[in-house]
Amino acid sequence: MSLTETSEVFVAVEESALNDLITAVCTTRPHLLHYGSPAFVPASSTSATQMAPIPFPGSPGLQWSVELRIPQLDLFKQDLALPPELSLGAGQFSLSTTVRLCVDCASRGKDGKEEPHPDDPKHDPNDPNHDRGDEPWRDDRDDWGKAQHPMCCRLDVFAIGHLVSTWAGGQRAIGFAVDSVEIVDIEPNALESVIECLLTMVLRSVLATLSLPVTALELGAFTLTPTVGPLIDVNRVLARGDF
Repeated sequence: MSLTETSEVFVAVEESALNDLITAVCTTRPHLLHYGSPAFVPASSTSATQMAPIPFPGSPGLQWSVELRIPQLDLFKQDLALPPELSLGAGQFSLSTTVRLCVDCASRGKDGKEEPHPDDPKHDPNDPNHDRGDEPWRDDRDDWGKAQHPMCCRLDVFAIGHLVSTWAGGQRAIGFAVDSVEIVDIEPNALESVIECLLTMVLRSVLATLSLPVTALELGAFTLTPTVGPLIDVNRVLARGDF
């Protein structure tokens, strides 16, 4: 039987071409991989996407940043090493990246007490009421883009996922869905599970913005209406359809 089987058109994208496309998109639109609150991202731009601080009662919120390295995809069959907790099955892809997580701890000193802000003369650490916790935290909007004491870590992250049919800009597209995430060498296991849950949500959100329009498979030669796929074959994405 021909490659088209019962369809009129057969198209395929090799794994290397798919990674080249993802690299090109992320290089020209780095804001798809970098998110943060105002202390880290003063304004949304092509470089980063600003989001709100994590809210807490009585405070201006926790300032944070999440930045991902350009993901590397490996289509079944497995070529890149994975942690033993993950295995790449037929019809799946694996993803590897490095995530940089940051929070701004400017409001806490080395002894665990709240630090005075240099521009806030009323914030006196010698005041007997200083540690009572009944004073609202100062509004830090003047410090946007000025994380005072950023604390950051880098995590190597691996994930398994599958392709989905979706829409992007009113066009049919190939999307990426995350099934499971694994982080290496975090103890205790409960902490690892919490961070994996967080990063699963982050990766799902990021990959929701990274889709491959079906028009990228057409090369201007025809208009493809998929009837089979997109699906993962051995080291490539394929689809069959009609003109």
